[in-house]
Amino acid sequence: MKKNYVFIAFLTLITFFQSKAQEVIAVINEPNIVLLDPFDGSILDPSFIDLTPLNQGQPKGITQVGNEIWVSDQTADRIDRFDLTGTFISTIDTGLDNIKGLNVIGDEVWVTNAGSNNGAPGAAIVRFDFQGNPTGNFVTVGSSFDVIDAGSGEVYISYIGNDTRIERRDYQGNILGDLVSTGVVTFIQQMVLAPDANTVFAAVFSNNGANIAGLYEFSRVDGTIVDFWQEGSLRGVMPLGNGNFLLSAGTNYGVRILDPVSGNTTQLWPESSQYFARLNLSPCSTPPTPVGAANQTFNAGATIEDIVVDPTDVLWFATESDALNNTNPLPAGTQLTDNTTYYAIQVVDGCPSLPLAVTVTINVLNSSDWALAKFVLSPNPAREYVDFAATIFVERYSIYNSIGQELVGNTVKGFEGRIDLTTLNTGLYFIQFSGEHGRKTIPLLRQ
Repeated sequence: MKKNYVFIAFLTLITFFQSKAQEVIAVINEPNIVLLDPFDGSILDPSFIDLTPLNQGQPKGITQVGNEIWVSDQTADRIDRFDLTGTFISTIDTGLDNIKGLNVIGDEVWVTNAGSNNGAPGAAIVRFDFQGNPTGNFVTVGSSFDVIDAGSGEVYISYIGNDTRIERRDYQGNILGDLVSTGVVTFIQQMVLAPDANTVFAAVFSNNGANIAGLYEFSRVDGTIVDFWQEGSLRGVMPLGNGNFLLSAGTNYGVRILDPVSGNTTQLWPESSQYFARLNLSPCSTPPTPVGAANQTFNAGATIEDIVVDPTDVLWFATESDALNNTNPLPAGTQLTDNTTYYAIQVVDGCPSLPLAVTVTINVLNSSDWALAKFVLSPNPAREYVDFAATIFVERYSIYNSIGQELVGNTVKGFEGRIDLTTLNTGLYFIQFSGEHGRKTIPLLRQ
């Protein structure tokens, strides 16, 4: 194909080994929910849940909601709830009509809805809390088919028919625009983010329109087509830990494993199948929330590692929703921004805690701060190097000779550091430390 999937395989391999042993992939192969190995797609349990006693209609979507498994039924107009052993709990069967994909979005479950029977709102996203209580809905333009959390408070919704697109909304349901506009493909069913989160994969069902059916990979920057595999009228897609993909479609296609490099597929079974989902069948025991002052003050240049929190081994996030979903952690060394709230969680045995919110204030430095700042050079006199320690954040140093010529200069960005003197002759020099709001000069004798 047009790109190298070795890197994606590496990322998914890391994710696989970091996940708990009870992580599986579930897929609906009516009347059963089948469990597959998340690394290579091999069948673990061909009948984990048998839907026959519930007189199923057309089960479509599946997702994990806390310690429950929810299954949407498109023609029975309901959501069936199970515990993590596959035991039936209850049914949500009001306010829904012609439903398809569903997923956890923040602290709610969003369900795609198309009809208006049973008190349903028509073309809309219907929202529930984790106990199955309705929390509202918002109208959509066109018939939505799947919904996923894209991270950073953003949601992707796929559509079908003349309104086929991937729409972007925030957690409140406000429209942010389209990632993939209408006219590109027709009838997008399941979507899933790539392991590196830079692209989104979409199972396209119809050959009508500008591009034919198959598996599409879209850029999350501008919605352009990054890659494509012609696989017929697809319904579901899910990346595997070894870099391959699980695909589902109707009768004769069933469920297959796609090697994205060669384009070859291996069939697991031929019967009509629906959406995939990742499940963790080991219930989480929520660890304690990290402890720390809710408001902390730092000098310019401080990073997230400088925030005082117990334990120190935590993950930091820019938004509460990312922290709650353990998505998009901030990279090490992220510089703190004034009047910004950061969220920390700890992860124990794969289970995340609730987040701690810390609001950061950055001291605004001025020339008087530099006048009062203290600097220590050691040793002084010095030979090959001199170490400095400052009470103020230093961005750069420059070494001048006695007639004001700059001989050495370098970026520091810190409160301490080591300066190489090996290029200098013996004599008197002046080291000027500088930052955004001032500078200070210290004499140095090179021996």
